[in-house]
Amino acid sequence: MNVEDILSKAVNLLMDKWLGKAIEVLEQLYIQHPSLIGHREFDSIRTDYQLMVDYMGKGYPDRQRESLYRALLQRLYRVTANLEISWRCKNTGAYIDAFRTSDHLNMSHDLIRTVLEAFVSEIAMLSLRSGAERERRKNELYDRHHQFVDRLFNALWTSCQWTDEDSAFYTDLLLSPTIVSSDQQIIVSAISMGAMNLFDVNKFKTLVSVYRRSTDESVRQRALVGWVLSVFEGMDIFPEQESLVRELCQDPAVTHELLTLQIQFFYSQDAEKDNDKIQRDIMPDLMRSSNLAIGRLGIIEKEDDSIEHVLHQDAEDKRMEQMEEKVRRMMEMQKQGSDIYFGGFRQMKRFPFFRDMVNWFTPFYLEHPALRTTTQRLGDSQFLQILMDKGNFCDSDKYSFALALEHVINQLPANMKEVMGSEAALGSLASTDDPQDAVAIRRTYLQDLYRFFRLYRTADDFINPFVDNGKGNFMGDTFFFTYKTFMGTGLDEVKLRMALHLYRHHRFTQLAELLTTFQSDDPRYAILLGYTNINIGRPEAAYQFFDKALQHESDNLWALKGKARAALACEDYSTAEKVYAHLLKLDPAHKNYTLNRCVALLKLDRANEIRDDLFRLDYQYPDDENVKRVLAWAMLSDNCLEKASKIYDRLLAATPTCEDYLNAGYCQWAQGNTRRAAELFREWMTRSKNSRDQLLEEFRNDAGILNRYNISETDCFLMLSLVE
Repeated sequence: MNVEDILSKAVNLLMDKWLGKAIEVLEQLYIQHPSLIGHREFDSIRTDYQLMVDYMGKGYPDRQRESLYRALLQRLYRVTANLEISWRCKNTGAYIDAFRTSDHLNMSHDLIRTVLEAFVSEIAMLSLRSGAERERRKNELYDRHHQFVDRLFNALWTSCQWTDEDSAFYTDLLLSPTIVSSDQQIIVSAISMGAMNLFDVNKFKTLVSVYRRSTDESVRQRALVGWVLSVFEGMDIFPEQESLVRELCQDPAVTHELLTLQIQFFYSQDAEKDNDKIQRDIMPDLMRSSNLAIGRLGIIEKEDDSIEHVLHQDAEDKRMEQMEEKVRRMMEMQKQGSDIYFGGFRQMKRFPFFRDMVNWFTPFYLEHPALRTTTQRLGDSQFLQILMDKGNFCDSDKYSFALALEHVINQLPANMKEVMGSEAALGSLASTDDPQDAVAIRRTYLQDLYRFFRLYRTADDFINPFVDNGKGNFMGDTFFFTYKTFMGTGLDEVKLRMALHLYRHHRFTQLAELLTTFQSDDPRYAILLGYTNINIGRPEAAYQFFDKALQHESDNLWALKGKARAALACEDYSTAEKVYAHLLKLDPAHKNYTLNRCVALLKLDRANEIRDDLFRLDYQYPDDENVKRVLAWAMLSDNCLEKASKIYDRLLAATPTCEDYLNAGYCQWAQGNTRRAAELFREWMTRSKNSRDQLLEEFRNDAGILNRYNISETDCFLMLSLVE
């Protein structure tokens, strides 16, 4: 068994609370490598454990046994976790890089505080210097400080298990008004990355404390994301985790914030899907509506078409309206939470700037050493200031924007440079959010996180909360609403709202998972259970939930539609007909209610009751192919073969479904056109990718209609040979 397997097995045993076995497993490691970190502590734990075993073996009672046993579990976990960190720093790419960058940084609490506070003082003292000397000294300070923060960031996220003193120090540091906010944000991210990848109860406590107490919204929101992603299921040996979560969830303000965070996580995961939608549905029309074209040299401005302007004087106005509508759609997507810029900026993460992990978590600030060349080339332009204050992007995208600008600034015409220095520089890309809006701050931070885990060169070495990549003993997961740790807490009060969000966005797998974690007397909970059962292929189990909701409100449309849909899926056409009849009393003109009731009556062999309704629908909706399908089946059921055949011919000439070929085949077969029927059945098999066995199953399901035309079972078997 290699080192990684030994450590993984030891952690699992500790989570199962089997201390003796975990000691045996780790002992193998220390026998092979006695110089490894934590050997002395391991020997102490093993000795204390053996004393406990001997004491119990002599029959002595011990009131402290439970607490002592848990303390030993916690001590051995810390030894194991420190071994894990030590091993990764020698064998895993991202950890090797961080260990090299931190370069044995002195992590003395006093030194860290002194350096961070001294930076603030030294920046303040710059005002006493003048001209070039001030600029030179300023650059020196920011260069030196960036190097220190880079080393500190890497030292923190690869740090061993914290002590209570570490937790108290960093909590105080992150709440201190004498430390720059950007430094505090970077430190919070470093602590989060460490705790997400290897559980550390003291790092978790620090993040929770900062979230509860910080008055800096940017720091606070990073701490929120950090502690949520640091929760690890099954860590019962550290009961503080669960007690802190329960305490937090007693506050309705916290549970509301957790609800919005959970929704934002889902939007973050959809970044690439949203980008595909923009590229497919929005950008082509946007380009057509604009005065731009894509040529060999990039995007160029098209010449005005004067003839077009004369012949169609309103064309330009319409084009502008169409373009504004597409832009509005994109902005609405962003307002709802979509990450609309991921696709545009993903290729711009190849700058050397993004090789350093710390830069993915650094808030955008003008004095960053990497922006110095851009700042110099822009001269007196206020563009970077506007980008920082107004840019509707996450921080890593702002850096991408600024770094890309460095390469093209000299080629820009003077008038464009002038515009870049004005408030209108970003146009529709400018943010309308309050800079201190918690939701907006959290959204952009999650976008930075998503980009890091998706695009960073060694991102695969981390637990990825957005996609389970199987790294480590723990599984990162953004769907924290389903964690056992949160079950039975105040979070249950907002889970129904989360469930409704999942239903509206067709996330039925996650909805089914969430509904098992709480209960509610609200009728909407029962309705959601009903629809979930339909979507997982258990419509027969859905009835009870819809009926339960209907006991509270007999005319609840959502419940009635669900029950009718379940009845159709169960081929319970009698119930389906009754429910659709009820729905039609509530809304007599509803097309789909009428059509579905007609389907149910057809299946009940009551075609004579629906002629008037179908003819009316066909008159009102002459281009509705679904109406045509039901009408054709009704004609087929009512021995009106010529009328049915004409309708099927029309359907097959338009946009046919697989079933249109099957039903048209029945119609031809009933008319005696056996060869044509076989062709249609063969086409059904090809399009639906079904076999002759499945075709036979369809014949048996539709035996009623076939028997009406004296098509026997023997005929069916012969037909199977014809379609071969």
